[in-house]
Amino acid sequence: MTHLSPTERHSTRRRLGQTLAGVTLATLTLCACFTGERPTFEDELPPVVPTGNPVVDTVLSRLDSADTSEFAAAFQIDTKFGTLRSTAEVTQAAGRRLSVTVQNDAVYIRYVSDGADERTCNLSTAECETGLNDARISNTQLSHRFYAPSFAQRLRISADRRIGDPVASQRTVAGQLAECVEVPVAGGVETYCALESGVLAYFEGADVTVELTAYSPTPNESLFDT
Repeated sequence: MTHLSPTERHSTRRRLGQTLAGVTLATLTLCACFTGERPTFEDELPPVVPTGNPVVDTVLSRLDSADTSEFAAAFQIDTKFGTLRSTAEVTQAAGRRLSVTVQNDAVYIRYVSDGADERTCNLSTAECETGLNDARISNTQLSHRFYAPSFAQRLRISADRRIGDPVASQRTVAGQLAECVEVPVAGGVETYCALESGVLAYFEGADVTVELTAYSPTPNESLFDT
């Protein structure tokens, strides 16, 4: 056994203490990197990103804002592949409570999102399943979020793939003034129109036409019944 002098023992203890302190600091730093500040719900939402084209962004900003609005709206949907006509009713109430009903010759489906409760219901059979199942209205070639969010996404894609300059216009749909943009894309021109509330007023493309037929700023609570 090697015997250390008092001076050597003091120096060894000091070096050991410095080493342990360094290890502790490194461990805490590493943990902070892995955990970090816990994100809030808002942090987890996808950012609302403009396209940089003011004509497109005028309509896009409206469509992006629909999730914060309260309304009741009715639509006519013409799916061009198969010549299917559908009707739809959408209402959104405080707390982002949402109901979307789509009906045609083959389906009568209602989507209800009420807090943690999400249901897809077949109103013809009075049967519901948990979750929001867009496959139930696949014959329309639309999702249940057609009333604004899904067309906001489509407008971003069309703006990125456009083959000409977008053209701004206005039109009155169902008695409501809407801001519109026509986007030239391969295969034709797509027209997007949105109300001030963000609700889709009109869309026409090669695959489908969606037109607002009635609108109210007051939610329709009866559409939450299943």
